Amino acid sequence: MKTSKSLNLTELSLVNLGLSTTGQTLKKYLLISIASILALSAPGMAKASPLTVTSAIGGVPTVSGAALENFNEPSPSILTLSGAASLETGPSFGIIDGGLYVPPYFSGSTAAFFGESPANGYDSSQFVAVADGGSARLSFTTPQNYFGLLWGTVDGGAGGVGTNYLTFYDNKNNVIGTISGADIFPFAPGGTDVNGTAYVNITSTVPFSKVVATSTQPSFEFDDVAYAQVPEPASGVLFGAGLCLLGFGLRRKSA
Repeated sequence: MKTSKSLNLTELSLVNLGLSTTGQTLKKYLLISIASILALSAPGMAKASPLTVTSAIGGVPTVSGAALENFNEPSPSILTLSGAASLETGPSFGIIDGGLYVPPYFSGSTAAFFGESPANGYDSSQFVAVADGGSARLSFTTPQNYFGLLWGTVDGGAGGVGTNYLTFYDNKNNVIGTISGADIFPFAPGGTDVNGTAYVNITSTVPFSKVVATSTQPSFEFDDVAYAQVPEPASGVLFGAGLCLLGFGLRRKSA
């Protein structure tokens, strides 16, 4: 006489894969699943960069409730300038340490979001300009996972122009990763009109405490920074789910 039993979803998955559903085998494959999740979430094991970039002409921050900095006060608290770097005021072009700077170009919803002007045209307020040999450091008292900025005249090294860089550091001063102008596509290299400025949103799976802007010639211009802490990455949620699944399997065996 044949007997039957009901299978839970985990067991059904194993059956579909042609695997045994005995306690030891179930435990084995649950442990393999946990190990896989740990490998994906462990530092140094992931293949992809911890930094993800999106950008849009006329865009705004993609994280609601982010802290905002428009650099219009004399000494912005998060900003430290070194070497060939300074706060400049648009809308005129200018020279910093022999390199031309061009104010970011407002369009879309960017200016209104940050209380800037004009709605369309060159930034007429204060912005940051960094030339070759200079740096602009943005420091945060608590680690962040999101960073946005209005990136003017995006320089990615094409067409004989220089390259802008953003380097992210953790709270122990280790480099998390670097974003260059070449990663901001498809904006015209060094373009000085509306098509050369983008609002860039960057998220990091590793919390950062410092972002440093540098550039080769001619310069890196930016304004209207946003920063925030964002929820735990999906890998952490998967890990927690895996632990729950393992606990369920062990309890089932002992029952």
